[in-house]
Amino acid sequence: MQSGEYISDRWLIEIVRGICEKRGIRLKMFSDDWIMELVSEQHVARVIGYKFELNNSVAAQIASDKVAASQIMHAEDVPAIAHSLVRTKIDHTYDWSIEYAPLVVKPLTGTSGHGVRLFDDQFSAEQWMRQQGIEAWAVSPFVDIVCETRLILLDDEVLLAYEKIPQSREGLVMFNLGRGASPRDISPTKVQVEIAQRARQAIGLRLCAVDLVETREGEIKVLEVNDGIMMEYYMRVSSAHKRRACTVYERIIDTMLKK
Repeated sequence: MQSGEYISDRWLIEIVRGICEKRGIRLKMFSDDWIMELVSEQHVARVIGYKFELNNSVAAQIASDKVAASQIMHAEDVPAIAHSLVRTKIDHTYDWSIEYAPLVVKPLTGTSGHGVRLFDDQFSAEQWMRQQGIEAWAVSPFVDIVCETRLILLDDEVLLAYEKIPQSREGLVMFNLGRGASPRDISPTKVQVEIAQRARQAIGLRLCAVDLVETREGEIKVLEVNDGIMMEYYMRVSSAHKRRACTVYERIIDTMLKK
């Protein structure tokens, strides 16, 4: 299971350390500070990467698998972008049951926009994927996205919501903050909140970041659900963004140590 993108200069460590000092929580660090153990008078809880000990392991694994999450949301009638599974580590040509054109491919459990590519047809996509040394891919239809929004939810409470102002790379509009997009805080609409809550409930998470997209046709759909809360790029925008991120992490840690 992936625990998040590795960043050598992680501000999360400073944030968590400050929260622990303020609340009298003992903090232990392991594995080059990738794992943090928080010890209060009543509880012990851990953070690995950007994943906090609030979600059960099965739900977290489902969220990390773009195809599984997409299929479960569809089964629960949550509007979501379809993702289909393609495995390339086989000895014969894959029998695609996918008719997307153009199509977007991404590593099945990838994060932060790494390995995301747009192709005009199945043949060129399959050729490229076979050269990457990655066994499993999520393939989705190209969707003309006009807006992408992230909602961070703890149970059904929205802790933070922001729109992602995109950058264009290799013909694909990228909404990932780590790929050049920038955040703009918003007050989410009732529809956005309801869809995000339904996505969280369908996957079975307590804590998550739900990415919603609005299509050119005006539909709002879930792109993916993240069980890790990675705000490194968000909090580096300004001191105000850092304060808001700190408030989010405070709520998460307080809840984690009250379980």
